[in-house]
Amino acid sequence: MEKEAIIFLHGMIGNQHAFKREIDRLEEQYHCIAYDYYDPADLESKEPLVLDFFIEQLYRQFRKANIEKAHLCSLSYGCIVAAAFTERYPDMVISLTFVGGYCCQAPSQFYTNVVTLLEEKSLFEYNVWVKRCARLLNPNKEHIPEDSESIFIKYTLQLDPVLFETALRVHLDFDSRTVLSKIRVPILWVMGEYDDLYKATLPDLKTLNPYIEYAEIMGAGHVAHVHQHEQFLSVFHKYLQGMSLQVIA
Repeated sequence: MEKEAIIFLHGMIGNQHAFKREIDRLEEQYHCIAYDYYDPADLESKEPLVLDFFIEQLYRQFRKANIEKAHLCSLSYGCIVAAAFTERYPDMVISLTFVGGYCCQAPSQFYTNVVTLLEEKSLFEYNVWVKRCARLLNPNKEHIPEDSESIFIKYTLQLDPVLFETALRVHLDFDSRTVLSKIRVPILWVMGEYDDLYKATLPDLKTLNPYIEYAEIMGAGHVAHVHQHEQFLSVFHKYLQGMSLQVIA
């Protein structure tokens, strides 16, 4: 029997290793695929790095792997790409899993922070502005034993500044609620207990889309699958197997 495929999408920064531990555990049962948004080979095309670029880049992953349908598991910004892709190519998606997903354009501290950062960019040297981005978009949490701001800064400074700013501006244009309300495939929405900044962007998810199942991972922040790997994998694996999902309490 042919394996079902899972395509993993990383966040606005980072790379194809964002879900490495999950892939290591699942690859015997599933055809697992991960890729980099900012692959130099893709960037050579000179296509504008707008959301349409990311959608078609994902489409090419399907064609490259010769698969017709796949589960999409995405982190943070990758959830925007996955949702937009599913709106355009609904028949190619079996299910969606959002880790640290959020709604763009929702009145929230997160949206205010994005607008503020883009408006003030010209006032700071780039390195200083990136540090401000880290503090406002991925703040350290006293409950999580990691320096998330330093991680954000490290990976952001590896990107071309224009690429990062262009990707950030997608938040102003993407209408999450309208797109999500149209999707008719199962969605597992996973958030960390301490991911307050991004959880504040979420509406009543079941009202928005009855296909959404919500799970909250205790003791985790924005990258819940990293902070609590076993908890996340248990929920994700059960979901993939079509078992009834019980929210971790």
